[in-house]
Amino acid sequence: MTVLTKDFIDTIQDRAQRDPAFRRALLQEGIEYLLAGDVDTGKVVLRDYIDATA
Repeated sequence: MTVLTKDFIDTIQDRAQRDPAFRRALLQEGIEYLLAGDVDTGKVVLRDYIDATA
């Protein structure tokens, strides 16, 4: 399991809040991982998306 640093998480959240294209890309990436069968990675990316947009 990959451990993300607080700085990285803050960077993702800051970028997602100010860049709608980044939010869409993050969501799309998470869905693509799920559809490709990589459920664990898809869940991590979607969790990042939810945390950044909530």
